[in-house]
Amino acid sequence: MVEEEHRKDIVKTLLPIFLGFVAGIISFIALGSFTKRHPLGIIILVFTIYIHKFLMPKFSVELENKDWAAIAFLCFSSWYIAWTLLLNA
Repeated sequence: MVEEEHRKDIVKTLLPIFLGFVAGIISFIALGSFTKRHPLGIIILVFTIYIHKFLMPKFSVELENKDWAAIAFLCFSSWYIAWTLLLNA
């Protein structure tokens, strides 16, 4: 039982980080090196956060209301890091 909870916590942590990096790469590919702020990057991020609603049950993880803040923060952080690194490369 403890191992199952531990596995669910790991999925709740690593999946948003991974998908955030993927969203950062997609934002870079879609927008290139725009010098102005473009809302499409944020739309890609929001869509990626929304995808968690459908992916988490595939890993048999039930999301609670408090989990969404952590998922959004982890996804945003990794998206921002990936996109910034790619823009500065």
